[in-house]
Amino acid sequence: MVLRRIGFIVFFFYFFSPGVDGLCKRTECKCVPYRHNSLFAECAFQSRQMMAMKASDFPSELGAVVMSGGRELRFDIEVFSHLTHLESVVVRGVPKVYVKEHSFANMSSKTPVSFEFSDAQFLIFEGMSWKSPDGPVSVLVARVNRAIIHGQAFSRLTNFTAVDVGRLELLEKAFYIARPYNENNTTISLERVHIENLAKMTFQSSVYEVRLSGSEVKKVSTDAFTALQIERVVIENSTLHRVEAAAFSDQTLIQTLTLRQARLHDVEGGAFLSGLSNLVIIHSKLGIVRSGAMNITVATVLMADNMFSHVHSHGIVLKDWNTLTISNNTFKRIEREAFTSPSAPPAASRPGGPAEDYLVVTEEPAKTHEFNFTRNIIVEVHDSAFDFAVNEDSKVLIDNNFFIFNCHCSMDNVGLLISGGKAAMFDTGLCSVDETLSKCFQLPMGFVNMYNFTENVCKVHGSIVCEEVQRDAEDAPDEPSITSAVDIPYEDVEREKQLLTSLFAIILVGMLVVMIVSAMMWVGRKGYCAKARRFLLPSTNSLVDHLTRMFSSSGVTPAVSVSRLSVHEYAELQRKMEEAKTLEEDDGTLEDKATQTLPEELTQELLQSLKEKLNDPENYSEARDMIEHLYDLIKVEENCNKNYRDSTCVTIEEPEHGDNLYDVIRPKRPPQGRTGKPELVNTGTRAPSPDKLLPYSKKPMIVSDYMEPRDRKVHTYSEIPPRPDLLPGPHVSTSVSMANRPLPAEPTQL
Repeated sequence: MVLRRIGFIVFFFYFFSPGVDGLCKRTECKCVPYRHNSLFAECAFQSRQMMAMKASDFPSELGAVVMSGGRELRFDIEVFSHLTHLESVVVRGVPKVYVKEHSFANMSSKTPVSFEFSDAQFLIFEGMSWKSPDGPVSVLVARVNRAIIHGQAFSRLTNFTAVDVGRLELLEKAFYIARPYNENNTTISLERVHIENLAKMTFQSSVYEVRLSGSEVKKVSTDAFTALQIERVVIENSTLHRVEAAAFSDQTLIQTLTLRQARLHDVEGGAFLSGLSNLVIIHSKLGIVRSGAMNITVATVLMADNMFSHVHSHGIVLKDWNTLTISNNTFKRIEREAFTSPSAPPAASRPGGPAEDYLVVTEEPAKTHEFNFTRNIIVEVHDSAFDFAVNEDSKVLIDNNFFIFNCHCSMDNVGLLISGGKAAMFDTGLCSVDETLSKCFQLPMGFVNMYNFTENVCKVHGSIVCEEVQRDAEDAPDEPSITSAVDIPYEDVEREKQLLTSLFAIILVGMLVVMIVSAMMWVGRKGYCAKARRFLLPSTNSLVDHLTRMFSSSGVTPAVSVSRLSVHEYAELQRKMEEAKTLEEDDGTLEDKATQTLPEELTQELLQSLKEKLNDPENYSEARDMIEHLYDLIKVEENCNKNYRDSTCVTIEEPEHGDNLYDVIRPKRPPQGRTGKPELVNTGTRAPSPDKLLPYSKKPMIVSDYMEPRDRKVHTYSEIPPRPDLLPGPHVSTSVSMANRPLPAEPTQL
């Protein structure tokens, strides 16, 4: 009984208690001592290995772990719940990483634990992944193709950073932090990420900073920012294609909202409703700002170096501001009361009014307002476009604003653009003087002060009577020198990008076509086309022919067979010549038939060339003429030999030692005995080459002084057997036959 209990205890601890060694026993891992009596484990898994990490895989003394490689990594529930010394977890280079629900729940380490997930293709954090940890947690996601974060995934989060994420999917309540460690220090940073939809209640918990840098967001959904308080929201060098209504909820208080080098294409009505302490918009582009898009209570506003394409009526409503600076902006199309602020009653009358009409009701003296409207470029602006509550006690600075139209004598209405600053807008505004105005009134070209133009031109001359000036007075001048650097609509930028891309593609395709045509012409001039065609088309040396011979005859070709046959025949010839030295030699002059090689027309190279020309359509006719000519030559030779034998009635003796093709030609033996060693005379081939078959004149030769050699067998070649049945042999006289064939050398007189 006792042994059974001991066995049960051993079994329980073996399967359910965390292992002492864990990863340190695996061949892919190695463990070394770490600080505070802990261990550092580093594991490099094989490329096709799929890992499922459990709590028993991590030793209790583990302080830091690095896992890399493999194909897939999954974490079971509460894998780090027993690690009291854990400080760092790094997962690097694993294609797929799955963090299940409660995978990192109930971590017992009280020290800050940092998690890093990098260089992955797919990463998913399910809900409650970091539930109830004892210490703060920071998470880094870097260089991931696709990452998905479910709702309420984090707890006690101090920092979350996503860098270079191809597609980041933030589901509803993605950054809802159940137990914030310190909401005054929690930061969320999204750098160079692509987000299709910033879902509802994504930022529901109070944090210190939300930063969006170098990123692209297709849609910011309604109630995306619903936290009670966010210290700073920074959107820099990023693009927000569409901001829906109430994306920045009215229940959220943001201390500072900064748009720096941001691009907002379409801002719907009521998109920005949050209370702000500071609003900073610099070097940004706002496309379509619909009515009520920014309806915010703000203390300080700075708008500088921006471009506003189209601001609808009541598009930007600023309430209870103290400092408002609008400088060096470009306003392309601004409708009536596009920029406005509700007028507030004097401070003495506030207690008697309804308290609900004001964000803050106080009996303190009203603060002095500061309004700065300088160096702005105004293209198309309606009356009262800037309707701000500027009273006499406010500090107002309106200076050097450029109006894109030609100067005329009815410009005093520009003061209506800003309520309360009529005189300043006209006195300090600048209008354009084009070439016509300059010639008519001797004025410098460019921009001049409206007040000065009215005093010096309109009051002196009464009116502009120059016909050319009247015709061109309403034409907007083209003054690129004062155009803002951001005065480029987004649609124009996209159109220019597409145009440049199309032009580049057309130029590249044209260059490739020119290069290909030039290469083809060069190959044609060098003759490589014919060689390639010969190599590919079925012929003796073609690739097809080589493959056919390889698979059909095991690599032995007819040309090889002929070559081998010729070698054997010449070896036999050498043996016969050696044997001939031992035989009884004749007294007459002998012809060495070893020199009578194959005719030049019938060599292996010529036959191969004829075969290639027959397969080539261009050279087919030439090859056919050569074959016909060679056939006629052979038939003439055979008929000559036949007629000669018939006329002389010479009986050919049969060979004694079998049919040998290269026997020595022996003429009839004279009666006298042998007087000395016979001489060998080279007679050469008996048939001329095809290039020497043209008609030629030859002097009459005396053939009676020479003896016609007589073979034991008619002189033929085994490679081309005679076919007398195909062509009847004509009768040729002996003299003609002897005259038209090469003669042997004159024998030596004995």
